[in-house]
Amino acid sequence: MFETYTNWHNPHVTIHRDGCDQIRKRGGEHKHNQGEYQNHTTLGAGDYRGGPSGLAVINCSFCKPSAQNRTSS
Repeated sequence: MFETYTNWHNPHVTIHRDGCDQIRKRGGEHKHNQGEYQNHTTLGAGDYRGGPSGLAVINCSFCKPSAQNRTSS
């Protein structure tokens, strides 16, 4: 399982492993609609790309979801 965070204020998508401490380090809530979280069973098909096109995609530097882990369910 993976979770992505789409940041509208600083346009990018960050990929996290499910349970990563960084996901909710500020409570997981945002004021002024600045971002959203989405759960994903896999990232192999790029199902996190459902948001606006052109956003940079970043792997979390703490939980490090590697390419080999993207297709796990």
